[in-house]
Amino acid sequence: MIQVENRQISFGKQDAPVKVEVFLNLACPYCASYFGIAEDVLPEYIANGQVEYIIKHYDKPREMLLIGTLVNTFLDYKNPERVREIMKELFETQNQWDVLNNHEIKNLLTEKYQLKEEPDNIEESLKITAEAIRRNVKMVPTVFINEKEFQYPREIGGAELRSEIEAALAY
Repeated sequence: MIQVENRQISFGKQDAPVKVEVFLNLACPYCASYFGIAEDVLPEYIANGQVEYIIKHYDKPREMLLIGTLVNTFLDYKNPERVREIMKELFETQNQWDVLNNHEIKNLLTEKYQLKEEPDNIEESLKITAEAIRRNVKMVPTVFINEKEFQYPREIGGAELRSEIEAALAY
């Protein structure tokens, strides 16, 4: 059984035979593309108990990603389904909110989504960062399918994601 750390945002059965883990950041346009692909491909596998999907928001210290780190401080990890829906909407509207300043983003998160800063997210962020360093995650998105790594700029498309899951299920 694959050992998975940092399951704060996890969907599907923990004993599912295939683990799809993604390190992403809400400010990354490539992560938005991957997230959309995953939302198309993974639900049937999750519903069938074949895949556990684990999302790890990586607060990577890179200027273009800092705004994603700000958003992450507001996500309520105690409610992963809502976090997933908010992430989906934020990725779909990324080109609208990523031009806002910090104050405007905080207002968006509190007014539109009724979110507040979550003090525990600092500790969770540090755990995910430590894991990313241990696993040599240098870029977002980085996807692991049962430990097989797909790290940007090597992007994974929908057909390949499905194929890799099918191969892992057949293994």
